[in-house]
Amino acid sequence: MRQEPSPAQITIILVRPQTPGNIGAAARAMHNMGLGRLALVAPAHFPHAEARMMACHAEPLLQQAQVYDSLAAAVAPCHWLIGTSARRREYRHAPLTPRQLASQLPTLQAQHPHVGILFGPEDTGLTTAELDRCNDLVVIPTVPEAASLNLAQAVLVLSYELMHARDQLPVPEEPVLASVDDIETMYSHLREAFAIHGFSGAHAIERSLMGIRRICERAGLERRDVRLLRGVARQLAWALRHPRRSSSQAGG
Repeated sequence: MRQEPSPAQITIILVRPQTPGNIGAAARAMHNMGLGRLALVAPAHFPHAEARMMACHAEPLLQQAQVYDSLAAAVAPCHWLIGTSARRREYRHAPLTPRQLASQLPTLQAQHPHVGILFGPEDTGLTTAELDRCNDLVVIPTVPEAASLNLAQAVLVLSYELMHARDQLPVPEEPVLASVDDIETMYSHLREAFAIHGFSGAHAIERSLMGIRRICERAGLERRDVRLLRGVARQLAWALRHPRRSSSQAGG
Protein backbone atom coordinates (compact mmCIF):
# COMPACT_ATOMS: atom_id res chain seq x y z
CA MET A 1 0.00 0.00 0.00
CA ARG A 2 1.20 3.47 -0.84
CA GLN A 3 2.59 5.39 2.17
CA GLU A 4 1.91 9.08 2.59
CA PRO A 5 4.33 11.72 3.84
CA SER A 6 3.44 12.91 7.34
CA PRO A 7 3.05 16.73 7.46
CA ALA A 8 3.43 16.64 11.24
CA GLN A 9 6.99 15.37 10.85
CA ILE A 10 8.15 17.94 8.27
CA THR A 11 9.72 21.12 9.61
CA ILE A 12 10.31 24.16 7.41
CA ILE A 13 13.47 25.85 8.72
CA LEU A 14 14.16 29.47 7.71
CA VAL A 15 17.82 30.27 8.31
CA ARG A 16 18.55 33.92 9.19
CA PRO A 17 15.45 35.34 7.47
CA GLN A 18 15.84 39.10 7.03
CA THR A 19 12.31 40.28 6.27
CA PRO A 20 9.43 39.69 8.69
CA GLY A 21 6.99 39.87 5.80
CA ASN A 22 8.66 36.85 4.23
CA ILE A 23 8.36 34.93 7.48
CA GLY A 24 4.63 35.67 7.58
CA ALA A 25 4.13 34.86 3.89
CA ALA A 26 6.05 31.59 4.29
CA ALA A 27 3.83 30.66 7.24
CA ARG A 28 0.74 31.41 5.15
CA ALA A 29 2.03 29.22 2.31
CA MET A 30 2.68 26.38 4.74
CA HIS A 31 -0.78 26.75 6.26
CA ASN A 32 -2.39 26.70 2.79
CA MET A 33 -0.61 23.42 1.99
CA GLY A 34 -1.17 21.63 5.29
CA LEU A 35 2.26 22.05 6.89
CA GLY A 36 2.39 23.18 10.50
CA ARG A 37 5.98 23.06 11.82
CA LEU A 38 8.04 26.22 11.35
CA ALA A 39 11.49 26.87 12.81
CA LEU A 40 13.46 30.12 12.58
CA VAL A 41 17.22 30.41 12.99
CA ALA A 42 18.42 33.83 14.16
CA PRO A 43 15.67 35.88 12.45
CA ALA A 44 16.53 39.58 12.02
CA HIS A 45 13.09 40.73 13.20
CA PHE A 46 10.73 38.39 15.01
CA PRO A 47 8.12 38.60 16.34
CA HIS A 48 6.92 41.47 14.19
CA ALA A 49 3.62 43.07 13.14
CA GLU A 50 4.46 42.70 9.45
CA ALA A 51 4.92 38.95 9.87
CA ARG A 52 1.52 38.68 11.55
CA MET A 53 -0.10 40.74 8.81
CA MET A 54 1.38 38.65 5.99
CA ALA A 55 0.55 35.39 7.76
CA CYS A 56 -3.18 36.19 7.57
CA HIS A 57 -5.02 33.10 8.91
CA ALA A 58 -1.71 31.35 9.65
CA GLU A 59 -0.90 33.53 12.68
CA PRO A 60 -1.25 30.54 15.07
CA LEU A 61 1.53 28.84 13.08
CA LEU A 62 3.75 31.88 13.76
CA GLN A 63 2.92 31.76 17.43
CA GLN A 64 4.00 28.13 17.59
CA ALA A 65 7.20 28.64 15.57
CA GLN A 66 10.40 27.53 17.29
CA VAL A 67 13.16 30.16 17.34
CA TYR A 68 16.80 29.06 17.62
CA ASP A 69 20.09 30.90 17.96
CA SER A 70 22.00 28.40 15.82
CA LEU A 71 21.38 26.04 12.94
CA ALA A 72 22.83 23.15 14.95
CA ALA A 73 20.12 23.57 17.59
CA ALA A 74 17.36 23.89 14.99
CA VAL A 75 18.26 20.69 13.13
CA ALA A 76 19.07 18.60 16.21
CA PRO A 77 15.58 16.94 16.32
CA CYS A 78 15.66 16.06 12.61
CA HIS A 79 16.57 12.68 11.15
CA TRP A 80 17.15 13.92 7.59
CA LEU A 81 18.01 17.37 6.23
CA ILE A 82 17.08 18.78 2.83
CA GLY A 83 18.69 22.01 1.72
CA THR A 84 17.37 24.38 -0.92
CA SER A 85 19.50 26.49 -3.22
CA ALA A 86 19.27 28.58 -6.37
CA ARG A 87 22.96 28.26 -7.09
CA ARG A 88 23.94 26.28 -10.16
CA ARG A 89 27.10 24.47 -9.13
CA GLU A 90 28.50 21.00 -8.71
CA TYR A 91 27.05 19.18 -5.72
CA ARG A 92 28.22 15.91 -4.24
CA HIS A 93 25.14 14.31 -5.80
CA ALA A 94 22.52 15.54 -8.24
CA PRO A 95 19.96 17.89 -6.66
CA LEU A 96 16.28 17.00 -6.71
CA THR A 97 13.44 19.04 -8.10
CA PRO A 98 10.57 19.75 -5.67
CA ARG A 99 8.44 17.17 -7.45
CA GLN A 100 11.13 14.51 -7.19
CA LEU A 101 11.49 15.24 -3.50
CA ALA A 102 7.74 14.96 -2.97
CA SER A 103 7.60 11.59 -4.73
CA GLN A 104 10.52 10.20 -2.70
CA LEU A 105 9.44 11.56 0.67
CA PRO A 106 7.07 8.72 1.67
CA THR A 107 9.87 6.16 1.32
CA LEU A 108 12.35 8.53 2.97
CA GLN A 109 10.11 9.11 5.98
CA ALA A 110 9.70 5.39 6.53
CA GLN A 111 13.36 5.35 7.66
CA HIS A 112 13.84 8.99 8.69
CA PRO A 113 10.51 10.20 10.12
CA HIS A 114 11.42 13.78 11.05
CA VAL A 115 12.54 15.71 7.96
CA GLY A 116 13.85 19.28 8.04
CA ILE A 117 13.76 21.46 4.89
CA LEU A 118 16.18 24.41 5.04
CA PHE A 119 15.79 27.77 3.30
CA GLY A 120 18.58 30.35 3.44
CA PRO A 121 18.46 34.12 3.90
CA GLU A 122 16.99 36.24 1.13
CA ASP A 123 20.24 37.83 -0.07
CA THR A 124 22.71 34.95 -0.06
CA GLY A 125 20.85 31.68 0.47
CA LEU A 126 22.39 28.85 2.44
CA THR A 127 26.17 28.83 2.70
CA THR A 128 28.26 26.02 1.27
CA ALA A 129 28.92 24.74 4.80
CA GLU A 130 25.19 24.71 5.56
CA LEU A 131 24.42 22.87 2.34
CA ASP A 132 27.13 20.36 3.16
CA ARG A 133 25.22 19.46 6.33
CA CYS A 134 22.22 18.39 4.25
CA ASN A 135 21.52 14.85 3.13
CA ASP A 136 19.64 15.96 0.01
CA LEU A 137 19.50 19.16 -2.01
CA VAL A 138 16.60 20.71 -3.91
CA VAL A 139 16.82 23.22 -6.73
CA ILE A 140 13.60 24.76 -8.06
CA PRO A 141 13.79 24.78 -11.88
CA THR A 142 13.72 28.28 -13.37
CA VAL A 143 15.01 29.97 -16.50
CA PRO A 144 18.80 30.43 -16.14
CA GLU A 145 18.69 34.22 -16.25
CA ALA A 146 16.26 34.44 -13.30
CA ALA A 147 17.18 31.66 -10.90
CA SER A 148 16.52 33.42 -7.59
CA LEU A 149 13.03 33.17 -6.06
CA ASN A 150 11.58 35.14 -3.20
CA LEU A 151 11.90 33.18 0.07
CA ALA A 152 8.15 32.80 0.62
CA GLN A 153 7.65 31.82 -3.04
CA ALA A 154 10.22 29.06 -2.68
CA VAL A 155 8.48 27.78 0.46
CA LEU A 156 5.17 27.84 -1.42
CA VAL A 157 6.52 25.82 -4.36
CA LEU A 158 7.92 23.08 -2.16
CA SER A 159 4.89 23.03 0.13
CA TYR A 160 2.57 22.71 -2.86
CA GLU A 161 4.46 19.77 -4.29
CA LEU A 162 4.44 18.02 -0.91
CA MET A 163 0.69 18.56 -0.57
CA HIS A 164 0.03 17.46 -4.14
CA ALA A 165 1.93 14.19 -3.65
CA ARG A 166 0.23 13.58 -0.31
CA ASP A 167 -3.29 14.18 -1.61
CA GLN A 168 -3.08 12.19 -4.81
CA LEU A 169 -5.96 9.76 -5.09
CA PRO A 170 -4.78 6.23 -4.26
CA VAL A 171 -4.17 4.05 -7.26
CA PRO A 172 -7.15 1.73 -7.52
CA GLU A 173 -6.42 -1.91 -7.02
CA GLU A 174 -6.16 -3.90 -10.20
CA PRO A 175 -9.19 -6.16 -10.71
CA VAL A 176 -8.64 -9.87 -10.24
CA LEU A 177 -8.51 -11.32 -13.73
CA ALA A 178 -9.92 -14.72 -14.44
CA SER A 179 -7.49 -17.59 -14.79
CA VAL A 180 -7.26 -19.77 -17.87
CA ASP A 181 -8.91 -22.58 -15.93
CA ASP A 182 -11.82 -20.32 -14.91
CA ILE A 183 -12.36 -19.25 -18.50
CA GLU A 184 -12.15 -22.75 -19.96
CA THR A 185 -14.65 -24.01 -17.38
CA MET A 186 -16.98 -21.21 -18.43
CA TYR A 187 -16.68 -22.27 -22.09
CA SER A 188 -17.43 -25.86 -21.08
CA HIS A 189 -20.64 -24.75 -19.41
CA LEU A 190 -21.61 -22.73 -22.49
CA ARG A 191 -20.78 -25.70 -24.74
CA GLU A 192 -23.01 -27.99 -22.67
CA ALA A 193 -25.86 -25.50 -22.77
CA PHE A 194 -25.56 -24.97 -26.53
CA ALA A 195 -25.50 -28.71 -27.13
CA ILE A 196 -28.91 -29.21 -25.52
CA HIS A 197 -30.92 -27.40 -28.13
CA GLY A 198 -30.74 -24.91 -30.94
CA PHE A 199 -27.46 -25.80 -32.71
CA SER A 200 -27.15 -28.11 -35.71
CA GLY A 201 -23.95 -29.78 -34.51
CA ALA A 202 -20.58 -29.58 -32.82
CA HIS A 203 -19.11 -27.46 -35.61
CA ALA A 204 -21.76 -24.76 -35.19
CA ILE A 205 -21.26 -24.77 -31.42
CA GLU A 206 -17.48 -24.34 -31.70
CA ARG A 207 -17.89 -21.58 -34.28
CA SER A 208 -20.18 -19.70 -31.89
CA LEU A 209 -17.78 -20.25 -28.98
CA MET A 210 -14.93 -18.91 -31.12
CA GLY A 211 -16.86 -15.68 -31.63
CA ILE A 212 -17.53 -15.45 -27.90
CA ARG A 213 -13.82 -16.00 -27.24
CA ARG A 214 -12.92 -13.06 -29.46
CA ILE A 215 -15.33 -10.81 -27.55
CA CYS A 216 -14.08 -12.00 -24.16
CA GLU A 217 -10.41 -11.62 -25.06
CA ARG A 218 -10.99 -8.01 -26.10
CA ALA A 219 -12.83 -7.33 -22.83
CA GLY A 220 -10.24 -8.93 -20.54
CA LEU A 221 -12.50 -10.97 -18.26
CA GLU A 222 -12.34 -10.50 -14.52
CA ARG A 223 -13.08 -13.38 -12.18
CA ARG A 224 -16.47 -11.91 -11.31
CA ASP A 225 -17.35 -11.68 -15.03
CA VAL A 226 -16.63 -15.38 -15.45
CA ARG A 227 -18.76 -16.26 -12.42
CA LEU A 228 -21.65 -14.30 -13.93
CA LEU A 229 -21.35 -15.95 -17.34
CA ARG A 230 -21.06 -19.42 -15.80
CA GLY A 231 -24.25 -18.70 -13.87
CA VAL A 232 -25.97 -17.64 -17.07
CA ALA A 233 -24.82 -20.85 -18.80
CA ARG A 234 -26.14 -23.00 -15.95
CA GLN A 235 -29.49 -21.22 -15.99
CA LEU A 236 -29.69 -21.56 -19.77
CA ALA A 237 -28.95 -25.28 -19.60
CA TRP A 238 -31.59 -25.80 -16.92
CA ALA A 239 -34.17 -23.86 -18.92
CA LEU A 240 -33.45 -25.86 -22.08
CA ARG A 241 -33.74 -29.15 -20.19
CA HIS A 242 -37.01 -28.14 -18.50
CA PRO A 243 -38.86 -26.00 -21.04
CA ARG A 244 -42.34 -26.63 -19.59
CA ARG A 245 -41.35 -25.83 -16.02
CA SER A 246 -39.53 -22.72 -17.26
CA SER A 247 -42.55 -21.42 -19.14
CA SER A 248 -44.93 -22.15 -16.26
CA GLN A 249 -42.67 -20.30 -13.80
CA ALA A 250 -42.40 -17.39 -16.20
CA GLY A 251 -46.16 -17.16 -16.52
CA GLY A 252 -46.44 -17.33 -12.79
